[in-house]
Amino acid sequence: MKFSGISTMARRGAEERPSRTAGFDAVRRAHGHALVWAALLAVLLALAELLERVSFPAAQMVLGLTAGAGLALTGRLPRPLPRQVFVGVQALMGVLMGSYLELPLLSAIGTAMLPVLGVTAATLVVSVLVALLFARCTGVALPTAVLGLLAGGSAAVVSCADELDADPRQVAFMQYLRVMLVAVSAPLVTALLSGDDTGERTARLASRVTNAELPHWMIVGRGDQIAGLCTAVLLSIIGIHLGRRLRIPSPSLIGPMLLTAALTALGHSHGYAPTNLLRELLFILIGLEVGARFTRAVVTEMARMIPGILLAVTALSAAVTALASLLSRCVDLRLSDLYLATTPGGINAVLATGEGMGANMPLITSVQTIRLLIMVALVPLIARFLRRDADPRGDIRCGQPG
Repeated sequence: MKFSGISTMARRGAEERPSRTAGFDAVRRAHGHALVWAALLAVLLALAELLERVSFPAAQMVLGLTAGAGLALTGRLPRPLPRQVFVGVQALMGVLMGSYLELPLLSAIGTAMLPVLGVTAATLVVSVLVALLFARCTGVALPTAVLGLLAGGSAAVVSCADELDADPRQVAFMQYLRVMLVAVSAPLVTALLSGDDTGERTARLASRVTNAELPHWMIVGRGDQIAGLCTAVLLSIIGIHLGRRLRIPSPSLIGPMLLTAALTALGHSHGYAPTNLLRELLFILIGLEVGARFTRAVVTEMARMIPGILLAVTALSAAVTALASLLSRCVDLRLSDLYLATTPGGINAVLATGEGMGANMPLITSVQTIRLLIMVALVPLIARFLRRDADPRGDIRCGQPG
């Protein structure tokens, strides 16, 4: 009996040792994974700092995109960070965007906002027309082409692709390739357009509101860093919860943004917006998240679509730039600001570009967000319109996929 008890205990010990070893190995791997990400982010932050010293626009976003895509294509991308990390990043970006909606600047824009919103509506129409042409020329399913090239709200559009009879993989690839192209081209286009000298009064006010000088070590815009960061986190949590309860599109981004905008407009709180190092880190993480989607397998599978998508996005961007140029002749706003406010998607990239170039951030954030909300609201109506052209078999296509 005694020996039997000893043998049972020995057996249990032998069974527990492998599980403990496996647990230690998992912890060690998690630590190693965290160290790899920390080293990657530190290198990208240092490189971005060097690029900013030579006036490279949107250095954090561009570096994040290129590094993410390069690592994904070469198969060297570290193990993905938990999804909650990117939800938090989106929420803090929403807090940052909401903090730009200052009433003094919006009142300074005044009635000029109406024609700007008119161009926003025209941008959506142009994106649908470009998608129709893309579908006819490439044989891609019409719902897939329209959702893939719809300007703005990439995450919301991809999430509803299945419900609208579109191919989610192709929609995701087209949307994120569009975002990547806009992110890379927006700083260059804005730099070319920034020589425009109209709208100086609004530009000076925007500069005072958005470009206050702060010590580089600060991560939020107030002296008490802990209180400011806690406020930002609280706004993120409450904003995400409200966004999901109200079924707002992209709740992780738009929910915190709307909540922060309301508090900013009412003047109840201030100094909670991410700044300096934290803001730069957010831009890099957003870029990495988008760039990491372009793995070798995905690019190989969708390679035949890339030339057509490049042409379609180029045509869309050119049309939007032309609309912005016409609008700049009618309102007292800079052409570069109007371009960033109406550029076809890539709201995070636009935010990064505007931040680095002293742009009119309240105008840009307001117009981009309004377009996102309008676009998501119109997606079901667009789908219903497309279904009218369905063939007798119920297949909503404009030609067969090649």
